[in-house]
Amino acid sequence: MPASTRPEPPRRSLRRRPVTLVGTAALLALAGGAALANDDDDKRVMTDPAPAKGWIITLGGSFEMGPKYDGARSAGPSFMPSISWRRAGEEAGFSAPDDGLDYALYETDRFSAGVVGSYRAGRYASSNPRLFGLRDVPWTIEAGAFAEYWVVPDRLRTRIEVRQGFNGHHGVVADLSADWVERFGSFTFAVGPRLSLASAPFMRRQFGVLPYEATLNGLVTPYKPGGGAKSVGLASSLEYAWSPSFSTTLFARYDRLVGEAAKSPLVDTIGQRNQFSVGIGASYSFHVGG
Repeated sequence: MPASTRPEPPRRSLRRRPVTLVGTAALLALAGGAALANDDDDKRVMTDPAPAKGWIITLGGSFEMGPKYDGARSAGPSFMPSISWRRAGEEAGFSAPDDGLDYALYETDRFSAGVVGSYRAGRYASSNPRLFGLRDVPWTIEAGAFAEYWVVPDRLRTRIEVRQGFNGHHGVVADLSADWVERFGSFTFAVGPRLSLASAPFMRRQFGVLPYEATLNGLVTPYKPGGGAKSVGLASSLEYAWSPSFSTTLFARYDRLVGEAAKSPLVDTIGQRNQFSVGIGASYSFHVGG
C-alpha cells in the first residue's frame, strides 16, 4: 500500500462475520473472474493519478482462531468475509481487522462517523461438558454507531464503537481502540491498545450464574456481575500488497478479562482470563463502471 502525504479517509466498508463460506467463496470466484478479465485496466485505474470514473470494489475474507466465547479456555475457527468500495482514484483507507461492519455517514480527511454492526458467537452447553446446567447464550447481532479520528495524520488512529445487542443479549458494548500505522514499501503494519466496556445486562448474560444453574452445574457458584470494564488488550496486523489489486494480512489480538468479568466463576473456574486470537486474510480489488 503506497505511502501518502495526507491522512487517508476511512473505507466505506461492510464486514460480516461469520456467514456461509460456500456462498462467499462463489461470490469471490465470480468477482475474481470478472476482475481478471480486465486486470490491466483495473491496475491502471487504481494507480493512475488522473481523474477516473467508476468504483473500486474490494472483496476479501479472513480465517481466525480465537475463543469460542467470552472467557472460554478452548479456541475454535471462524470465517469473516468483507466488502468495501471507494471511488476510482480515491486512496484506500486503513481498516483494522477487528473493526466492526461500518458505513460512514459523515467523513473528512481526519474524522468519520456512522453506523456499525457486528456478530457475536453464542455459548452453548453442548460444546463443553463443564458448561452443563448453564443457560445457552445464543448468537447476537450488535448494532450502533462508530466514530474515528486520526490524531496524527496517516499515523495514529483512534476509534470508538458503541453497539446494542439483539437476540443473544440485550446489553450495550463499547469498544475503544487506537492504532499506530506504519508503511514500509508494500507492507503496512499496525499495532495498538484495546479496551472493551459493557453494561450490566451484557455482563449478567455473558458472565452471570443463576442459583439454579450453579446447583445443576456443581462447579460454579451463583454470581451477578455489574457493568464496567470487560477487557483490556492489544491488537496488531501486518498487510502485504502483492499488487495494486491483491493483498494478504496476518493479524493477532490479545485480551485480558478484567473487573466483574474476570471475577466470574465461568472465567475463574471453567475458563480463563487470557484470550488470544490469530488469523490470516486476503483481499482482491477490481474496477467497475466508468
